[in-house]
Amino acid sequence: KYLHDDSWELGAANWTPTMEQAFAGDHGYELRKYLPVVAGKIIESHDVSDRFLYDFRRTIANLINRNHYLRLRDIAHKEGLGIHPESGGPHPAPIDALLNMGLGDIPMGEFWAIAETHRVEPHRRLYVKQGASAAHIYGKRFMQAEGATTIGPHWERDPWMLKPTMDRVFCEGLNRYVIHTFTHSPKEAGKPGNEYFAGTHINPNVTWWKQGKAFLDWTARNSFLLSQGLFVADVAFYYGDNIPNQVPFKHIDPRLGEGYDYDVVNTDVILNRMSVRNGKIYLPDGMSYWVLVLPNRKAINIQVLEKIEQLVKNGATVIGPQPETTTGAGNVDNRLKILSDLLWGKIDDTNTTENIYGKGKVVWGKTICDVLKDNGACPDFEYRNDDRPSEQATSIDYIHRQISQSSEDTDIYYVANRLERPEYFRASFRTSDKQPEIWYPETGKIVPVNVYVQSDGQTSLPLYLDPFGSVFVVFRHPAKTKPVTSVSLDGKEIFPSVSMTFDKAPFEYLPDGKLGFNQSGTFEFIQDGKVKKVIAKINSDQYLSGSWQVSFDPDWGGPEKTEFPKLISWTELSDPGIKYYSGTAVYRKTFTMDKPNANTRVYLNLGELHNIAEVRINGQSAGIWWKKPFAGDITDLVRKGENTLEVAVVNLWPNRLIGDQFLPEDKRFTKTNVMKFTKDSPLLPSGLIGPVWLSFGTLYRK
Repeated sequence: KYLHDDSWELGAANWTPTMEQAFAGDHGYELRKYLPVVAGKIIESHDVSDRFLYDFRRTIANLINRNHYLRLRDIAHKEGLGIHPESGGPHPAPIDALLNMGLGDIPMGEFWAIAETHRVEPHRRLYVKQGASAAHIYGKRFMQAEGATTIGPHWERDPWMLKPTMDRVFCEGLNRYVIHTFTHSPKEAGKPGNEYFAGTHINPNVTWWKQGKAFLDWTARNSFLLSQGLFVADVAFYYGDNIPNQVPFKHIDPRLGEGYDYDVVNTDVILNRMSVRNGKIYLPDGMSYWVLVLPNRKAINIQVLEKIEQLVKNGATVIGPQPETTTGAGNVDNRLKILSDLLWGKIDDTNTTENIYGKGKVVWGKTICDVLKDNGACPDFEYRNDDRPSEQATSIDYIHRQISQSSEDTDIYYVANRLERPEYFRASFRTSDKQPEIWYPETGKIVPVNVYVQSDGQTSLPLYLDPFGSVFVVFRHPAKTKPVTSVSLDGKEIFPSVSMTFDKAPFEYLPDGKLGFNQSGTFEFIQDGKVKKVIAKINSDQYLSGSWQVSFDPDWGGPEKTEFPKLISWTELSDPGIKYYSGTAVYRKTFTMDKPNANTRVYLNLGELHNIAEVRINGQSAGIWWKKPFAGDITDLVRKGENTLEVAVVNLWPNRLIGDQFLPEDKRFTKTNVMKFTKDSPLLPSGLIGPVWLSFGTLYRK
C-alpha cells in the first residue's frame, strides 16, 4: 500500500515564514543582509553574491526535501505505508531531484506520448532516466512512471502507437508502468464516457479493452525482467549540487559514445554511499561503476572534494576538470588548493591528462570512452550493419540487467529498434562463455541461439528486429554444442560480417533449436571448422484476394452482415453505419492449401490494419496482433484443403464520435464530456486494408 504525491506543478518558490531560521541553521550566517541579491543587486562582490545565491537556493531545496518529502515518508511509514511521489519535478522546480527521489520507496517519474503539438521534443516528454538513476543509486528495485501522457488527442492512440515510447522508457530504466489515464467513468455516463483532459485513455470503455491484454502482457513481461538483478552501468555522472538540479532524459554524451550506460549521482550518494573495491566504485546495494565523472564547473562542494580524495586514494578513477573554488559562502576552505593539487597534479588536459594518486587516478583531457577502454571496459553493447549509409544509420537502444548468483551470473539485455523499418545487424554483448537466448516479450517464447561468435569478452550474433521491434537477449547457461560462427547467402557473408539488409529475417531461431529460412538461396554455415550447405527453396506467396464476409455490431450502427468485394478502409464507404463505425468487425474468408511439407512454415500477413486484430484459423486462436508488421506463424493451425480465416478488427472511437455529430442527440450512439470532435473532424483509417497473403519458410532440421 502506497501514498502517491503527484508531479511538482507549483512553479518557483523562494520563501517561507521560517526561511531565515532555516538558512542560518543550514549555512551558519544570517541572510537578511544579502536579500537584495535575490532581486538582482550585488552585495560586496559578484563572488560573494553568487555564493549567497548558492546557499539561498540550497536552503529552498533542503526545506522542500525535509518538510515535504521526508515528512511524507515518515508519516506514511509510521502507518505502515510506502510512498511513490513524483518528487523529482519533473517540471522545473527549486529542488535537488535525486535527493528527493531517494526518499521514495519507489522513485517515480512520467513520460509523454509522441506528439506533433505538445511536448514534441524528447527532452520535454521523457522523465524516466532521473527516477531510474535514483532507484539504482538508492537501492530501490522498482522505478515507475505515469504515461503515456498527452494533451490534445482523445481515444486516438492504440498500443502500437505507444510502443516506440514504451521501448524508449524501458531502455531508460522503467520497470513499473503506471497507466495515465485510467478514468473511472460510471455506466450512466455512457461510452466512451467521462474523460480527463490529458493522458492516453486506457480503461474498459476504450474500443480495444478486451484485446488490450496482449499489450499489457507485453509491458508486464518487460517490467518483470527489467526488475531482476541490478542495472549495469559503467559511468556515474555527478550532477553537482546547484539548485535547481534535475536529470535530463537518457542521451548519448559525445565524450562517452554509444555502447555504455550510466547513472547520475548526487552529493548525498558520493558522501554517504560510495566506496571503492578492486578499482571500481561500489554502492552498498551492489551497484558498481568504472568511473566517476565530475561536471565541467569551476566550483565544487569541499566535502565532495574530500570524499573524492578518499575514493581516488583507494583506487577509483575520476574524470573532470580541476576545481578553482568552493561552493557557498560558508564553504570557503583553504583545503581546496591542497586537495586539488594532490588529485590533479600536473594535468593540463593537453600534454598531461592523467595523475596517479594512491591506488587510483584523476583524468582530464581524454574522452570517457578512452578512459573506460584503458581500464579494460569494452562497450557493453554494440551493433553494426555496414550496408547502411550514414544518413540511413541503424538506431538501436538497449538496457542491461545482471543477476549475480553464487554459481554463475545471468545477463539480461533488452534491445529495441528505434526506427519504423526492419533491421538486420550484428549485435555484440559484453559477456562470454554462455549461449545466448532470445526471449520474445509479446508471446513469452524463448528460443536458443546457435549462431554466434565469442572473443575478447564479447558475444556477437546476428539479430533481426521488426519495425520498432524489441527482444530480450539473455545469457544464463553455458553452451552444450559448438555454435555456427559464419553464415553466407549465395556466396556473400551475412555473419559475422553484416553488409546486407533484409525486409524479413533471412533465417530465424526456433524454440527446438532448429533454424527456419525465409529467403530462397544457398546458405553456407561454418560450425566447428566444418562447412555445411543448405539450399532453401521457399514457396511463392499466396495472396487471399477476392471478397470478404464482414460482420459489424448493429448495436453500434453497423450492418450485421455485409460483403466487401475488396479490402478497403471503412471510411471510404458510403454506408454511414460503416463509414462512422467504431468498435469490432469480424472479417471471414476461406482459402485452400496443398498439404504443407513437413519442413514448411506458413505465415499469415495482414498488411495494413487499423488498429488491432484478433486472428482465428479454423476456429483456433492465433493470438491478438497489435503491432506491425501484423504477421504471425500459423503453421500448426492450417490444414490441407479448405481453411477458414477470421480476423476481428478493432478501430478507435473518433469515427463514431464524428458520425454522431450528424445525428439528433437522442439518436446518437456515444456519450461523453469530451467536446473535441465535430462534423468536420477528419476520419481515421479503419479496418483491414491489406493486402492479406500467406508467405512460407522452410526448416533446417540437422
